[in-house]
Amino acid sequence: MNISFNAGSSGGYSSINKNSAQYKAVERDHLSAIIANEASMSEKERLIYETFGGRDTIIKNYMKLYDSNGNFLNAYGVAGMCVDGKSPSEYNQIIDVSEDWRQEMFDMVKREFIQENGVANGDTTKRTSLYTAYQKSIKIDDRLKGTWTLGQYEKAYNKAFYDAVKAANPNWQQGQPFDSRILDSVTRESVESQLVKSGNTFVKKSSSGSRLDMKI
Repeated sequence: MNISFNAGSSGGYSSINKNSAQYKAVERDHLSAIIANEASMSEKERLIYETFGGRDTIIKNYMKLYDSNGNFLNAYGVAGMCVDGKSPSEYNQIIDVSEDWRQEMFDMVKREFIQENGVANGDTTKRTSLYTAYQKSIKIDDRLKGTWTLGQYEKAYNKAFYDAVKAANPNWQQGQPFDSRILDSVTRESVESQLVKSGNTFVKKSSSGSRLDMKI
């Protein structure tokens, strides 16, 4: 059985809208590699390739990785989160995060701090869902910087809860049960009122007004 195959032609993908931003992104990022792979195929490989849709199928699958504007989507379907070719200084920046989203983060951190006795648990946390929803709620150009900023608030809230429990029980260790009522006096506002920006992060003010490191 002979199969006509021209690795340099458009193959069977004439049904694809080549004017779409998604296609143009695939053309820019992947088409040369697709063509090179086709050129290296044996006759048997070409037969299998064409049986499963050939270049048409490959390109359509790649197009799913981009939104309608040609922006690459991460594993959670969010555009604007790719850091390839960027310096950390471009996106590790503090920007404004709305009060609503700061409160969402505060509530989640408190809930999970109590649930896990102060231990971060990757199996139960809802962090990914919260960050994904937040990213989708803001403009694409702010998503990396906003994610970084919200992460700095998350660290500050965690540190405040840790400090409150340790103040009530200096012998407490993460993973040990504690009276959750200890955290009732810790509010988002009380935590944020003690924060000052320092470079690309937040630090806690001391009583004298100088800055203290917030690492935990």
